[in-house]
Amino acid sequence: MSNSEDLKEKLIDHLSETEGHSDPDSAVAQEWIQASEENQKTYQDSKKIWQSARLLKYFSHFNPSKGWQVVDRRIRQRQRKIRYLTHATYLVTGMAASLLLIFLLNILSPDHEQSVMVSTGWGDRSDVVLPDGSFVKLNSGSTLSYHYDPDSKTRFVEFAGEAFFHVSKGKGPFTIKIPEELELAVLGTKFNLQAYPEDKFYKTTLTEGKVKLTTTAKQVLFLSPGEVAAFNKEDGRLTRDPGEPTHQLSWMVNKLYMDNMSLEEVCVRMERWYNVHITINDPDIASSIHYTGVLSEETITDVLDALSRLSAIQYRIKGKNIVITKR
Repeated sequence: MSNSEDLKEKLIDHLSETEGHSDPDSAVAQEWIQASEENQKTYQDSKKIWQSARLLKYFSHFNPSKGWQVVDRRIRQRQRKIRYLTHATYLVTGMAASLLLIFLLNILSPDHEQSVMVSTGWGDRSDVVLPDGSFVKLNSGSTLSYHYDPDSKTRFVEFAGEAFFHVSKGKGPFTIKIPEELELAVLGTKFNLQAYPEDKFYKTTLTEGKVKLTTTAKQVLFLSPGEVAAFNKEDGRLTRDPGEPTHQLSWMVNKLYMDNMSLEEVCVRMERWYNVHITINDPDIASSIHYTGVLSEETITDVLDALSRLSAIQYRIKGKNIVITKR
């Protein structure tokens, strides 16, 4: 067994010990944790994943009645009211989002009204679990507001940004509203929704199930798996997009597929992903330079270097500000 694998086993044993299990190798793991700040960060990340996994396991055996008894007792102890748990707003990122909403998932009874709001900042992404068990992977700069109405047994979401949804089945209608533009009716399905307010097009990519899209002008379009719908905000038209569906999902694996994409559009994507501000000094190159291919570089510098090799541009960086000029 390698030293790395041996250490992983000792960390797992150490995490188990915190739950009441004795482990003779725990001292070794503790010594490694305290050896450096990097080791401490690695341990804390591992601990979060461990706790998250335990929460998910707990959820499969969750009893709503007992859950409310626990919540009520804790709230009385802290002199708070239940409404603070059932109506909440979170600005969260990464694992924190999952932990917070998995917690809500485990304590909220499906027979009560539920409202939750989650946002991710530019340059951040979040995996979240909604109170109905639906999974959502939020891209940067996205906002989701979820509401469950126990009287009508309906789930309603207001959304802006980009996200991949895996909607849980058997919980009643699930509707997503993009303010004043478009509505999606879904039930037990998986799809990607790209709907940044500043974009010309909103796009929906269906991977499983069925989606019904309805515009404010009452135009209706049904999607089947493998299809992409595009809504043109300028003329209000809703059409099927001939683009490759997998390209719309590539952001989840840190890739950008460019199908004759302009420099200006590439820069918009980079601003969102890396939380930077990009200025193109020459408006001609912003629209005249186009790229076809895939970018999978990890840093903004890697991406800019790749673009510079592919076209006659150069760049300079100062903090979060980037200026691109013609070379």
